[in-house]
Amino acid sequence: MKLHKTFLASLALVLGWSGTAFAQNEVDALRYSRYGVSGSARIQGIGGAQTALGADISTMSVNPAGLGMFRRSEFGISPGLQFNNTQTSINGFNSTQDRNTLSIPQAGLVLSNHKSDEEDSDWRGASLGISLTRLNNFNQQLNYSNTTGETTPTIVEYFADQANANGRTLAELNSEFNNGFTSLEGLAFGTYLIDVQTDDNGQEFVTPLTRIGSMNQAEQIKRSGSQNQFDIGVGTSYRDKLYLGASLGIITTNFTQESIYTEAENSAETAFTGLELRDQFTTQGAGVNLRVGAIFRPIDAVRIGASVQTPTAYTLNDQYQRSLYASYDDGPTESASEIPGEFTYQLTTPFRANGGVAVFLNKYGFITADVEYVDYGSTRFHEQQDEYGNAGNYFTDVNNTIASTYKSAINYKIGAEGRYEVFRFRAGYGVSGDPYRNASFDGKVNSYSLGAGVRLQKYYLDAAFVSSKGNTRYSPYVFSNGGEPVVDIDQKQNTLLFTLGYNF
Repeated sequence: MKLHKTFLASLALVLGWSGTAFAQNEVDALRYSRYGVSGSARIQGIGGAQTALGADISTMSVNPAGLGMFRRSEFGISPGLQFNNTQTSINGFNSTQDRNTLSIPQAGLVLSNHKSDEEDSDWRGASLGISLTRLNNFNQQLNYSNTTGETTPTIVEYFADQANANGRTLAELNSEFNNGFTSLEGLAFGTYLIDVQTDDNGQEFVTPLTRIGSMNQAEQIKRSGSQNQFDIGVGTSYRDKLYLGASLGIITTNFTQESIYTEAENSAETAFTGLELRDQFTTQGAGVNLRVGAIFRPIDAVRIGASVQTPTAYTLNDQYQRSLYASYDDGPTESASEIPGEFTYQLTTPFRANGGVAVFLNKYGFITADVEYVDYGSTRFHEQQDEYGNAGNYFTDVNNTIASTYKSAINYKIGAEGRYEVFRFRAGYGVSGDPYRNASFDGKVNSYSLGAGVRLQKYYLDAAFVSSKGNTRYSPYVFSNGGEPVVDIDQKQNTLLFTLGYNF
């Protein structure tokens, strides 16, 4: 089935930590479109629900109308620790890997010019804000190992399968061999893992190297990088009832993946003993979006908020290289390396819409809830235009796969804060909806959070702990009729965050 192939072809780690050995595909589309819980420690402590809340240092990344609620200027910075745990399982083989990082996932400055209550004006002033928000932390490491069945096809058969699917000829593969390798099939040909035969009708076809028995497979994948958004926004207040705001967001992306895939033969009846495929690529770039929002306060105890964000238009640049090594017991190790490549392209991620409500319980605290709509299937890749403004159709198949793989999703967040004198106590829960049209696993992500804080006249200190969990499946290669290895992956991400703020 097409969908079976789509899902297993991708390492779609649903918490935004996704990756694959081949860039510019549906996995990249989801990686840069799906976000985790973000904001200051106060906001993360209530599950990220801030569309209707307003007056927080991180408000402009979700609803810039919250800037209109500031009565004083404010600065805040939020250092944090993130703990990533990945558990893999395949055919009874289990493995666990941890990767931890220290970062500053949120910081901001708001300059407020709110008018005093004595001034007679419907418009109560304005605020200007700038903030930095970490949308995704890509730091992760995972390993797995597997032993195939006696007749199970492996990556060598996949090399041949891809060469035949792409119509590769002996002349083309020989050209790569002599002039520099530019494809995975070329690397396999250069290390003698595949060969070209001719049938009785003179048609060429690619065959894999003959091997016998089961194969030991293993892969190590290491990822690093992050996705950060810089916002500059303005907000205003009308009669302290209606708050309006807008912000410009600039998102920077830096993602690196290194993987080492190995296979070893258990039989001594053939010359082949093993192979190693090394893959590395880096994606860097930036995108821009615009966000507008409003908060309405019909009575003092209730706030209703809404915001929309335009699609984010990215320009991304990939740098990549692969190397393949094959060892034989009757000769030296054969090796082939791809010519280092570089590719610049555009990516447009989905429109986002948020709605929320907050209910205040006098001086005792509040309850707030958000709902967000995102159509992941609308993400699109585009080629760079030439000097005449024309772009090719290189991404047509990828974009069709995105549309058939992903769907719109609803994300939910709910949180509460209790107050006692200068102390604050918080809890929250969030669900990032399943983005897949038809997957054999549940692609949603559940996040639980706890927080506490102290509010003084000019200073405040908040702390939050957020735990997110999700699962997915992965295959390093995929055949059209199945038979590839399938790795079950459980992903856990815990974040400990602190915010130190100053009002002036």
